[in-house]
Amino acid sequence: MRLYMVLVLSLIVTTLSGCTQQQAQALEIHFSTAASHVLVATFSDGFDPARFEKDPLLATVDDYLVNAKKPSVLYFSRSVIDQKAKTRAGDYPLNTMYRVYLVLEEALVNDTQYSIETPYGVYEMVFHDKHTSCESIKVNQVGYHPQSTQRYANLGVFMGDGGSLLLQEPVIYRVIDEHQREIFSSQAEYRGYDGFSTISSGEHVYRLDLAKVPKGGPYWISVDGFGISHPFSISLDAVRESAFVYTRGLYHQRCGIALEQPYTEYTRDICHQEVAITRTPWSGTGFIHVDPIVPKINIFGGYHDAGDFDRRPFHTIIPLMMLSYYEAFPSHFFDGQFNLPESGNTLPDFLDEALWGVSLYQNLQIDDPRDRQYGGICAGTETSAHPEYGKVNAATDHLVYGTWAVSLEVTAYGAGLMAHSARLLKAFPQFQTRAEGLYNQALLAWQYHQEQTRYENLYDVSYLYASLQLYLASLVFEEDNAAFSEALHQSFEKVATLLLIEDGSWPHQYRPGNSMAQITTSHFISYLLHEETKQTSLAKALHALIEKEVAKGTWMGFSLQASFYPQGATKAYGWGAATAQGRYADPYIYAYRLATDENRKQELFDIVSQFSDYALGLNPLGMSFVTGLGTVQVASPLHLDSYFFKEAGMDPVPGILVFGPTLERSNAAYQRVVSDVLYPEWEDLPAQRRWTDGWSLVNSNEFTVWETMIWNICMFGFLSGPAQ
Repeated sequence: MRLYMVLVLSLIVTTLSGCTQQQAQALEIHFSTAASHVLVATFSDGFDPARFEKDPLLATVDDYLVNAKKPSVLYFSRSVIDQKAKTRAGDYPLNTMYRVYLVLEEALVNDTQYSIETPYGVYEMVFHDKHTSCESIKVNQVGYHPQSTQRYANLGVFMGDGGSLLLQEPVIYRVIDEHQREIFSSQAEYRGYDGFSTISSGEHVYRLDLAKVPKGGPYWISVDGFGISHPFSISLDAVRESAFVYTRGLYHQRCGIALEQPYTEYTRDICHQEVAITRTPWSGTGFIHVDPIVPKINIFGGYHDAGDFDRRPFHTIIPLMMLSYYEAFPSHFFDGQFNLPESGNTLPDFLDEALWGVSLYQNLQIDDPRDRQYGGICAGTETSAHPEYGKVNAATDHLVYGTWAVSLEVTAYGAGLMAHSARLLKAFPQFQTRAEGLYNQALLAWQYHQEQTRYENLYDVSYLYASLQLYLASLVFEEDNAAFSEALHQSFEKVATLLLIEDGSWPHQYRPGNSMAQITTSHFISYLLHEETKQTSLAKALHALIEKEVAKGTWMGFSLQASFYPQGATKAYGWGAATAQGRYADPYIYAYRLATDENRKQELFDIVSQFSDYALGLNPLGMSFVTGLGTVQVASPLHLDSYFFKEAGMDPVPGILVFGPTLERSNAAYQRVVSDVLYPEWEDLPAQRRWTDGWSLVNSNEFTVWETMIWNICMFGFLSGPAQ
C-alpha cells in the first residue's frame, strides 16, 4: 500500500468542514502526531505544483489554529511520494508531500475533539493515543521472529527543520491487540542522541523492548499521550511471509520466461528469447551494438539486473549464495514453498530458483567442439541502450541483445556453479540425468579455464570457488578417480591459503560487509560442511576467520549493543549499504551453522533477527524499503515493469529492495529533479534520512538482484526456519 494512502490508520476519525465540496476533494489532509504535543498535518500537491497559491513551507503560526489557539511554532518537511514517467516535454512529474509540525502549548488529551484551521480549510479530529497514528514509533511492519530473545521498536521524534526532540517525562508504552486489550506495558529506555556518527538518524532515540511480548498479533504499540505505531506481529508466519515475498522478487526478475497465473498476478509475456553471440569485450559501463548478420541462439535463465534488462557478470553471486545457503540449511527449504512454475517437481523451490540462475551460464557456454573457445562461458548479455522508463516492459523491449566475450572469471564461476548444482541434485533420484549433465558441463568449463591459464598463477576468487566445488563434486561423480580429486583438493587448499589465510590482495579478500571485496563466506563454506574436510587444519583456520569477522562486527565494525538502529553500516552508505542487511548478517548466519553451543547459537540468531527488522520499517524514516511488504512502502522504484502495473492501479511488483538512503547526492539532472525537492535539504539531513521516493532518483530507488535482493533473500531463507 502506497505511502500517501496509509499516513493514518483506519481507526482514526478525520472529518472535513469549513470548505466547499470542491475544496474538500481538492486537498485531503491527514493528521497524525509526532509527540504528545506535536500534531502533524500531511498533504500533497497531487502532481500539481501550482495547487497552492502560497508555498506551504512559508506558512506561519498565524495560518494555523488548533481549537482556536495558535501553535507555539511550526516546523516543516517536504519529500516526494510518487513520480510519473518523463513527459515528451522532458518534465518529470512529481507528487510532492508536505508535513507541517504544529507544536502546541499543551499536550493532546484523549477523547478530545480538535478543530484545526489551516490555509486549506477547517478539519476535525478526535485524538486518542490508542487510535491516532504516531509517526515517531518505528517497528518492523511485517513481524518479529518469535525465537529471537531480543526484539525492539524505537521511538524517535524528528520534526523536519525542527530536528529531534528530547522528551522530559518518562515514556510509557503499551502493546495492544486489535481489540485494544493491553498485552504488555513498560517504560522506554533512553538510548541517547544519535547525531554524532557519519551514519546517524539525528534522533534522540528511545528503545521500546518487545522481548516479553508473547507470540501473536496483529499488535500495535501505544505510547501514552503520543499515539500508535503501524501494526506488526510476532510470529514465524510473519517471518515466512517476508521470506516468500523477498524470494519471489527473483522470480519476478526472471529473464526468458513469461510470468503467468497462477504463479503471480503480475503477469507479462515471455521476454528476451534470443541473444546474438557477439562476444563483445567487457565494458562495465558500455553497450553492445549487434550486427544483424551475427547468428542468434535461443536462451533463457538469469535475471534482469534492475531497472533494465541486462544480465551482468556479477550475477554469478546469486546462484552461488543460494546454493551455499541451501547446502548449509537444507531443512529450511521445501517443494512448493514459493509458488514457482517448478513447484511440484520434488525439488525445494529455493534450489529451483538457484538452478534458474545457473541455467544462464549453461546457455552461455560455447558448446561447439570446433570453436577455439569450446567450453568457455560468455560473461552476460547487454544491448545498445537502456530501455526507457514508461515506454517498455520486459516483454515489449525490442532492443537486440548480444553477449559479452568469454570470460575466464565467469567460466570458472560457471564451472563451480554447475559442479555445486550437480552435487546437490545428486541427492534427488528424479534428477540424476540432469546432475550428470551439469557435472559434464562443469568439467568442460574447467578444462577450458585450465588450458587458458596453464602458464599463469591465476589464483582469484572464481578459482577458489570452482576448485572447491569441483573437488567436492568429483568425490560424488568420480569415486574411482582419487588422483583427480586430490589434485583439485590441493588446488583449493593452495588458493584458500593465499586468499584467505594470507589475506590475498585487494579486491580478492574476505571483508564481509564491504560489497567491493570479492570473497564472501559462501565462496568457501562448503569446505566446512563435510566430514571429509571440516577437520583439516585449513577448515579450522577458515572457521576461525569467520569467527574473527563476527567478533569485530564485520568490515563495518558494527555493534548492535552500542547502536541506535540495526542498520549494520558505519562506513559506506550507498548502493544498497543502507538496506541490504544480509550483507552484515552473512558471517553471523554461517557462524550459527557451525556453532555447537546453544547459548552461542541463540546469541547469533538474535543478531541476525535484528538485522532483518531494519528494511521492513525499524529505521528512522519508518519505511519499508521492500515492495509488497509492510504498511508504508516504496511507491516508485526504478523498475520498468512496475510502471505499467501502477498505471493499471496495482502496486509496484513485490519483492524489490531499493538502495535506500545514500550519503552522497548525485549531480545528474534527472536525479536532482527529485532530490532537490527534499526539505530540509539533502546535505542538512542526517545520513539515514537522505532518501525520498521517485524512480529517477537512481542512487536511492533503483536496486539490483545482486547488490540488494540476494542478500536479504538468503538472510530470510535462514530465518524462515525448518519446514514444519
